[in-house]
Amino acid sequence: MINSKFNAGLYKVPNFPLVNAGDDIAQLIYRCATNDNFTFEDHDIIVVAQKIVSKAENALVRLSEIVPSEYARELTKKTGRDPRLCQVYINESKEILNTVGRHIITRHRLGFVGTEANVDRSNVAPLKEETVSLLPKDPDASARRIRSRMKELSQKEIAVIICDTFGNEYRQGGIGTAIGIAGIRPLEVMDKVDLFGNPKQSVTTSVDEIAAAASMLMGQANEGTPVVIVRGVKYTVSENASIREILIE
Repeated sequence: MINSKFNAGLYKVPNFPLVNAGDDIAQLIYRCATNDNFTFEDHDIIVVAQKIVSKAENALVRLSEIVPSEYARELTKKTGRDPRLCQVYINESKEILNTVGRHIITRHRLGFVGTEANVDRSNVAPLKEETVSLLPKDPDASARRIRSRMKELSQKEIAVIICDTFGNEYRQGGIGTAIGIAGIRPLEVMDKVDLFGNPKQSVTTSVDEIAAAASMLMGQANEGTPVVIVRGVKYTVSENASIREILIE
């Protein structure tokens, strides 16, 4: 929770409803937070789970509509995954980089390197419907829309980070990572000195650190907390911020 004494911390927006196509994410955030007597302040950072953004934008695919290619069937033989899912991974990727056990390492069409093109079945629909979520078409644009609406509703200067859980071929498990941003510079460059007075320049991907912290509170299953508000973190406001500033392609 936000620590009122120090005016800093992380706040899980409670009682968030299931999101449907066309829903106004910012309106839902504002309503759920203010109903809990939360007061927005300048420089709050709103971290939003990718899944609810994708659902609101109807970035969903039914596997029953997917016809696997021969390449998808080859990936199935290597990994044991559903060939229809493998085809979705192919469709959403610039390239398939590798396979490691059951994992398929992909370079997403947006430039992100991760596993399975960040296609996900959890918290989308009942399993029998065989529906998967994709990443938003343009996560930066999604973040800008949410930020613009939140500024209108709250009358405060805020930033927005859309996050998702990323895996890679070098480590087990996943970590919360920023995929879309608005109003916050993704890299913070600081010239300081270390404990011995030596010059030290640090370049930190601050949006990923914030996304990872928020992701710990969001959870990965039925927690129902897809939005976390971060307060007390210093950041540089940027009206032209884009996640592409930190991607190496």
